[in-house]
Amino acid sequence: MKRKINPMNFIKWLTEKIVTSIRRSIRIQLITTFIVCALLGFSVSRMVAPIFENINKVATIDYSWGMESINWQAQLAAETIEKENTIEAIKKFINEQNEVSGRGLDALKVLVTDETGKVLYKTDQAQEVQINLHDTIGNVMSFAINHPSYTSGEEQLIGTRKEFITFYPLKIEDKNLYMFVSGIPEGDVTYQTREGLFPFFIGIFVFIFSFFYITKRKMKQIEAMAQGVKEIAKGNLAYRIEQQGRDEIALLTENINRMAEDLMIQMEKERQVEKQKSELITNVSHDLRTPLTSIMGYLRLLLDGRFENKEQRNEYVKIVFSKSEQLENLIEDLFAYTKLTDGNLILNREYICINKLLDQLIEEITPQAENQSLSIVKNFPDEALYAFVDSEQTVRLFDNLLMNAINYSKDNGDIQVSLSKYQHQLEISIANQSDEFTKEELENLFERFYKKDYSRSKVTEGSGLGLAIAKSIVELQGGAIKAEYDNGVVNFIITLPMSPEE
Repeated sequence: MKRKINPMNFIKWLTEKIVTSIRRSIRIQLITTFIVCALLGFSVSRMVAPIFENINKVATIDYSWGMESINWQAQLAAETIEKENTIEAIKKFINEQNEVSGRGLDALKVLVTDETGKVLYKTDQAQEVQINLHDTIGNVMSFAINHPSYTSGEEQLIGTRKEFITFYPLKIEDKNLYMFVSGIPEGDVTYQTREGLFPFFIGIFVFIFSFFYITKRKMKQIEAMAQGVKEIAKGNLAYRIEQQGRDEIALLTENINRMAEDLMIQMEKERQVEKQKSELITNVSHDLRTPLTSIMGYLRLLLDGRFENKEQRNEYVKIVFSKSEQLENLIEDLFAYTKLTDGNLILNREYICINKLLDQLIEEITPQAENQSLSIVKNFPDEALYAFVDSEQTVRLFDNLLMNAINYSKDNGDIQVSLSKYQHQLEISIANQSDEFTKEELENLFERFYKKDYSRSKVTEGSGLGLAIAKSIVELQGGAIKAEYDNGVVNFIITLPMSPEE
């Protein structure tokens, strides 16, 4: 069954399509504006044309019809007279014209002459008794050729009408006669109009004015955009250009605003980077100075021999060695973080079995956990799960997180290490019992040199870079990391891609 198309719905749909196309294309807008303005100019020029036509109107009176009427009457009378071939027929035609004249109407003047020009019969209004046939016939021909119509003012034409004369030779009762018929021909008045160039110029003016008026809004948009670009070029990146419409100008305005927004964000990032660099130098200087001061102090005591016995001397050496290790770890963490964040690190990514990797790391750190009265509980699936990662950096990632759990976990607690597959990613969870975290503390955990004031921490000194390094490693490999706290347990959740596309 064919679906019937509602004409009104189709017209509405077509109209919406056309309007949308016009709104989205400045080219179509300009073409449409040009056509509308051209039609408007043409319409106005046609509307004012009659005014100028009346001003330049010229009247023309054509006498050809009146002349033909007189000639036709004369020809008809001549044919009738020749057909009857009697003088009575001539008199009858003359009497008819006299009757017409007697009623006050325009009648024809009729003269009938012999071959010498003597007038034999005539109408009452004729005065001639003798005419010159040669001159009269010449005048008849000249009038017919040179005076068919007149062109001038109407009153002048009526006043200058001339008598029209026609003639026909007759042969009546074996006599050669000439019949001259004359009269004032009626004119047919016609008017010729000339509009001139004024309507054309008015149409051009209307076109230019309407085109200027309609495109004025677009020009204001362009001017506003130019002003906005000028302001942004001065460094006022907070300046935004007002966006109007949906055409190419609106799209360009949107892109300029987005560019200014991106530049402002980029500059803000650069300021943050500069600030972080300054903070990095300050923090590094402080963290390096603390163990270094202790090392130099104890070395000075050893060099000066200021120790009471061998045991005290050995204790000083152990402290110096411990501080040296701390300094080495700090420098190593700082070097690792700088390398991860400078954007030049090349990852050697491959498919790594995360089950085996975590098993190995847990086995290596289990003695340290047991020394802290902690136990590590694994929740791994039987299935071998692979991630597409850099093995060296991933080992550093989990080592940092596991050591963080050992160092900052409450005594006699468990460290829960879980592994699962979530859609096309691996999810690893490392949870341990901890002091309470605020929301702000959770957000700052992965910041450089951030250290929570743990009341029961087993670590007195740390670089504060471990979790920042872990976050950088995860994000470089296309993963994500977050920290959650619930019911006395802090949980670090890591997602890693299982394939290059993830």
